[in-house]
Amino acid sequence: MAKAEEAIAAWIETALDTGQDIPQPSSVEALRKKHKEWKAWVWAVVKVDPAVLDDTLERVNISLPRRVLHRLDALARATGETRSGFIARMALEGHQATT
Repeated sequence: MAKAEEAIAAWIETALDTGQDIPQPSSVEALRKKHKEWKAWVWAVVKVDPAVLDDTLERVNISLPRRVLHRLDALARATGETRSGFIARMALEGHQATT
């Protein structure tokens, strides 16, 4: 079940990053009625951490060498982004490259 939880969390992250809507949870019975072809399937219930869905902005404090901060700011300016936006985009793009 741990792998199922990881897969669901990864799908939600990807969907949010690409602007897709996340469907509301469904009961097993509702899905069985809606999809008759799934009747013989084995069903399981998996928990999803609500934090995966939280896009609330949060202020963080990090420490970087001054030379790295200057390089970061120059890269952000060159792409027309804020420092925070640039860091967030790089983190998301880096995560996608490793999956």
